[in-house]
Amino acid sequence: MSIYMIIMAVLLFLSLGLVINHRLQSLPEEIKNQYQEITSSRADEVSKELEGLSEQIRMISRSSVISSLDMDVIKPFLLSISDGSKFRNLTISDIAGSAWTTYDVEIDISSQEQFQRIILGSENELISRPFKSPYIEGAPIITISHAVKQNGQTIGLVNGVISTEFLNQIVREINFKRTGYAWIADEQGRVISHPSRVIDNETSLIDVLGDRSVKDKILSTSEGINLYKEDTGEEFIVIHSKIESSPGWVFLMSLSQEEAYMEVNAIYKYLEISFIIGLIIVIIFAIIYSNTISKPIMNLKKVFEKASNGDFSVRADESIKNEVGDAAKSFNKMLYQIKELTYKDTITGLYNYNSFLIELPHTLEYFRNIHEEQSGYIAVVSVDDFKKINSIGGYETGNIVLKRLSDSIKGFIGDGELIARYFGDEIILFLVDKNLEEIHIRLKRLKAICCTPLEIKGIEYRLKVSIGAGLLEFTNNRVEDVIHHGTIAKLKVKKLGGDGYEIYNEDINHAIKQEQEIENSLYHALENKEFYLVYQPIVDIRTNQIVGNEALLRWDNKDWGHIPIYYIIELMEKKGIIVDVGEWVLTEACRQNKLWQDKNLGDFKVSVNLSPLQLEDMGFMDKIQKALELTELDPKYLELEITESSAMTNVKDKLEQIKKLKNMGIKISIDDFGTGYSSLSYLTQLPIDTLKIDRSFVKDMVSDGNAKAIISTIITMAKSLNIKVTAEGVETEKHLEMLKSMECDKIQGYLVSRPLKPEILESLLKQL
Repeated sequence: MSIYMIIMAVLLFLSLGLVINHRLQSLPEEIKNQYQEITSSRADEVSKELEGLSEQIRMISRSSVISSLDMDVIKPFLLSISDGSKFRNLTISDIAGSAWTTYDVEIDISSQEQFQRIILGSENELISRPFKSPYIEGAPIITISHAVKQNGQTIGLVNGVISTEFLNQIVREINFKRTGYAWIADEQGRVISHPSRVIDNETSLIDVLGDRSVKDKILSTSEGINLYKEDTGEEFIVIHSKIESSPGWVFLMSLSQEEAYMEVNAIYKYLEISFIIGLIIVIIFAIIYSNTISKPIMNLKKVFEKASNGDFSVRADESIKNEVGDAAKSFNKMLYQIKELTYKDTITGLYNYNSFLIELPHTLEYFRNIHEEQSGYIAVVSVDDFKKINSIGGYETGNIVLKRLSDSIKGFIGDGELIARYFGDEIILFLVDKNLEEIHIRLKRLKAICCTPLEIKGIEYRLKVSIGAGLLEFTNNRVEDVIHHGTIAKLKVKKLGGDGYEIYNEDINHAIKQEQEIENSLYHALENKEFYLVYQPIVDIRTNQIVGNEALLRWDNKDWGHIPIYYIIELMEKKGIIVDVGEWVLTEACRQNKLWQDKNLGDFKVSVNLSPLQLEDMGFMDKIQKALELTELDPKYLELEITESSAMTNVKDKLEQIKKLKNMGIKISIDDFGTGYSSLSYLTQLPIDTLKIDRSFVKDMVSDGNAKAIISTIITMAKSLNIKVTAEGVETEKHLEMLKSMECDKIQGYLVSRPLKPEILESLLKQL
């Protein structure tokens, strides 16, 4: 009997070990992902620092003081900027290389990289690699340079000089565990900044890494993790991420491989020791007490089997007053530790979603047996605009917010109820109350607890949350369905602006079904010719003449035609239908405008709104060309409207597209201007023809001084950039009078005309 029990115990422990080992295989990969996130975040910080310095130099170079090249004015101007800035000094140079520095020395920079590439070459700005200046003692320097232009011609350049010690200070301040450190290399594999004073700017990546293949991988990829050996022979991992606003620089973080995976190794070691101890205990008990404790051991065997099948909720019987009871205690303790490692979320300390799903059936069974009149429900709590918190304070602050929020909700949970980390910024709860009225009261209290202000690193965060709940019957519901109901209810709250709660009901279900039915109808609307266009005139404010018409989409559908068109467009964008519909709108608007021209009704432009998805479509330019060729409309009579928020996303890509459109002769306008967050430096780069002031400002300009000031500022700025301005939503004579006094160029709104069908607008044009 003893030998059989020994063999059985060994097999059971081996099975358990295999299950646990399988569950832990994914941990190293998760750790790598965390290190990559940290490195990418740090690289982004350096990128923002460089971008901020570059933006300062750009603004200085565009100053009228600098472009005057009057040194009597420039010297005090640069000295005032240099004081207290991060720049070691500032330099102004003419096209011959004669330069003056803010430490009041005249130097020759004609042999320096920035002079060669900006003055002699055709570049506008440059961040140099580190070099030893013959004019400055001490650490190597980096220059951030920008061309000074006058009437489109380069007449000089401005340098901002920073010491490499500035970058060294940044990387030294980054604490990365005990052995970790940060450093920076350039696109050619030379070290720019390193916490070690032995490693300077003449050191290459190969000198540090000792492996050319690792160097090549780092320089050829935007991010990744590689292994190398330090001079001490110790193995290190190096995580890298490209620095976006730099000339190809790479941010690197090195960490001892042993320290990197210390937690995983500790878990494995703990399991090995626990496995050996447990096995020895069982073998000893089997040999000594095989005849007297067969039944307890067989019960223990069943517990082992359940645990080996992944059921970590089992417990061995600890009540036996002998060694089997002690073994059960050791086993339960080991299983608890494994459960903690496998099912706990390391950031919040809560159980994770898998644990929630495992524990919930046992919790439901408990409440079923109580036989009380109670209602269970699952609530999903999501932090609104959580990305903003990460952007302000970094991922570490985001993790602290989740931990504090979790701790607050823990005190809200009653006996037998459950709380777990769901996905991302979400927490999932199983709650129990007597009736629907108490559920509403409880959810309001939960929202109030979640919205308590948090102070982290001196910054106060006022959280807002969206909570969705799904009711759960203890006998009938599928748990997955109820979680889905809670998620849908949460999404409804998000869609309404967040900061609230919602309990799933048939109305929500009906709204979802209705959206699906609308979506199905939209898929066939184009082929069924249900779409049509109306046109709203745009009038020159000085001549009172129609100079253009904006094409606006309408949907003629007997079931859904009453639904606001902005909702329909939003739904088409969400489902990807907008690309095909947008192509039809473009072609139809061009066709109608050419038809009016052929009837000698006027040579005015037609304006067509573009969806952000159309701009991202690979075939967008071909579709524009096709529409113009098909309708034979001259491109100069087509104006494409892009929203401000869309134009300011991926600006470099948008700039290339807009340049291509301008080269075709097409006009470009920025729609809803003033509602987004445009950077003035980007706006000056975009070759646009018109800014359209959003109707919300025009509506309030009579009674709101701020709205009036914003409109006046936009018009003044646009005129300085030689850009026309159209005011949308002009509805009263007072609006018109104020806009005339501000010298606005064009107006559009109900004061001029509502959007009209083509035949009605054509009749109007014939009367003019």
